[in-house]
Amino acid sequence: MKIDLQELQRQQRGVQRASTEQITPKNEQTGSWADFLNRDIQLFGTGLSWQHKEAFFSELSVLLRAGLDIRSALELVQTNQDKPKIQTTYQEIYDTLVSGAGLAEAMASTKQFSVYEISSIRIAEESGKLLPVLDRLAEHFAKSIQLRRLLISALSYPILVIVVAGVSLLFLLNFLVPLFGDIYARLNQELPGITRFIISFSERLNQALPYMIAGSLLTISLGLYFRKSDGFKKFSAAILIRVPLFGPLIRKVYLSRFCHGLSFLLSSSVPLTQALQLVSEMVAFHPISSRRGAVQQQILKGQALHEGLQLISIVPDRMIALIKIG
Repeated sequence: MKIDLQELQRQQRGVQRASTEQITPKNEQTGSWADFLNRDIQLFGTGLSWQHKEAFFSELSVLLRAGLDIRSALELVQTNQDKPKIQTTYQEIYDTLVSGAGLAEAMASTKQFSVYEISSIRIAEESGKLLPVLDRLAEHFAKSIQLRRLLISALSYPILVIVVAGVSLLFLLNFLVPLFGDIYARLNQELPGITRFIISFSERLNQALPYMIAGSLLTISLGLYFRKSDGFKKFSAAILIRVPLFGPLIRKVYLSRFCHGLSFLLSSSVPLTQALQLVSEMVAFHPISSRRGAVQQQILKGQALHEGLQLISIVPDRMIALIKIG
C-alpha cells in the first residue's frame, strides 16, 4: 500500500493544531521573540525530546489507521527522520520488533522512553487498544510541550529583570561606590552615614564574593552528586513548594501532571493500584512518590481513592472533595 507522506504530514499538523488550540490563548503574540520562547527546550539531552515523542506517536497512529502493519509503519516513520540519532533509535525499535518482541519491549530496549510510556503501550497491546493509547500519548505530549512553552514565556521576562537588576547592583557596589568613596576621601569631606554604610557593605561584598562563588559551585556540585538520593529529593521538594510566588505554581504543575496521567491510565482500563504506581514514577515528585505505597495499601484495604489521597500532603482539600464526588 502506497502512503502519501505529504498527506501524513498534513494530518499530523492537524492533530497538533487541534491539541494545542485548546490551551493556547487567542491573543498569543507572534514574532521572532515569541518564536524563540516557544521552542522546545532540552538541556544536555541526547535522547528523544517531547517533540520527537509526540511526532512518533501521532505518525504511528496515522499510519496504523491507514491500514499498515506495525513493522511497515515503523519503517516508514524511521525513514522519514532527518537526524541520524533519531533514525538510529527508531531503527533499534524496528530491529527489536522484527526479532519477535512487542512494541513496548522494543521501546524499552532503546532506554529513551519512560516507564509511563512503556507501560501504557504494554497495556494497550494486551487490551487491544493500541490506537486510542497512541492518540492519548500524542495528545499528552502535545499539551505538555505547549504548557512548558507557556510557562517559559510567562517566567522569562521576570527572570530577565531579576538577573539584570542583580548584575547592575553588583556592578554599582563593586565599581561605582568605591569610586565615589575615593573622590570624597580626596576632598577631605565627611561622608553621610548612609553612604558610609554602602561603602562598607561594598568592601565586605568584595571580600566575600570569592567565597560566595566557591560556595555556590560547591552547592551545585553536591546537588548534582546527590540528586538521585531520597534525602535530597525530599529536601529539594520541601524547598521548592515553600518558595514565595513560585511554590504554589510548582505544586499545581505536579498535581496537574498527576491528575492527567491518572485519568489517562484509568481510561485505558489500567487497575487503580497499578495506575498510581505508574503515575508516581512519571511525576517523580517526592511528596507524591514517597506516599504512593501508603495510598495503595489504603485502597487495597477497601478505602476509596479520595481517602488514600489524604495521605499526600500537597493534595488540597478541594481536590479531595471533587474526587469524592466523582
